[in-house]
Amino acid sequence: MVGLFSHGFLAGYAVWNMVVVYVLAGKNLTATSDLLAQYHALAYPAQSLSYLLLAISTVAAFDRVNLAKGSVALRELVTLDPMALASFLYFVALVLSLSQQMTSDRINLYQENNTSLWSPGKESEILHPWVTVNLVVAVLVGLAWLFISTRPETDYTEGYLMSMEIEPARPEYKTEMTA
Repeated sequence: MVGLFSHGFLAGYAVWNMVVVYVLAGKNLTATSDLLAQYHALAYPAQSLSYLLLAISTVAAFDRVNLAKGSVALRELVTLDPMALASFLYFVALVLSLSQQMTSDRINLYQENNTSLWSPGKESEILHPWVTVNLVVAVLVGLAWLFISTRPETDYTEGYLMSMEIEPARPEYKTEMTA
């Protein structure tokens, strides 16, 4: 249930984050210095929440794929099963999000008079790929959420855990040797 909640919350959060970034960046991403000045305080909390939700959602999505049988899981991915596709999309989104950590760190450390991290006039060269990758992450997360929402009841891990049998403890055999 936590996973299902995190899927929806992550999809909404990703869209909200992109709206904030695009509003702060201005038309055609021309106000990158304004984006840096306003967004730098949000950079670490935004990335931390994004990583947390992406990790939970990725694990929860992989719980919906029959990973106990590798050939079945691969067949589901090849045949574009919604659960397998959602798992793949979440994983790609997580990797892409992690690839932008250095830029997020630079955004968090932004100060107007600090030219060691942000050369004047070079902000857009660094921020354009960051904004683009974050937009791709938001689209991937939104698509994965749509796929998950088609079959929210599918969860193989819970079924496997509930069906496991606990074997009774075996009696220990003591052999005594007399000399």
